[in-house]
Amino acid sequence: MTKDRADTRTLDLLDDWTPPDVSVRYEGDAAPRHPELDIRIAQAVSLTLKDDGRSRAEIGAAMGAVLGGPAVPESTLNGYASPARTDHAISLARALALVAVTGDARVLSIDLERLGLALIPRRYLAAVEEAMTADQIEHLEAQRRAARRTWRNGGHR
Repeated sequence: MTKDRADTRTLDLLDDWTPPDVSVRYEGDAAPRHPELDIRIAQAVSLTLKDDGRSRAEIGAAMGAVLGGPAVPESTLNGYASPARTDHAISLARALALVAVTGDARVLSIDLERLGLALIPRRYLAAVEEAMTADQIEHLEAQRRAARRTWRNGGHR
């Protein structure tokens, strides 16, 4: 059997597989890019409201239920989603309620990349912890190798 012939009878299961993007963020043209943070947040709220498909009144009522109080008025949601209303920014509590109601956590990811952080689903947390442990093991192995070299050289560095 020659080694230069490709096996055409076996499917390559990895050819059509791409790993999932695990970070929660706005992608491509949809990503808010305005230089001012307040405006990027308003754009993010607007996208979340638009992508949900329900009316703002329905979302506001559901947010009120999450917050344990009255419905968040549609006019208030309109203000949160308006880049022109920089005096009317969404609070963290209401942003969390918006995430709880819509299931869209992207609004919480605004500017995290600039801070060197990422928002990921909890189900991937163990994979991150595994990678961090692997990094720590590599660091400790490097220390062990350096100590062994020193020891074998008669204790001289």
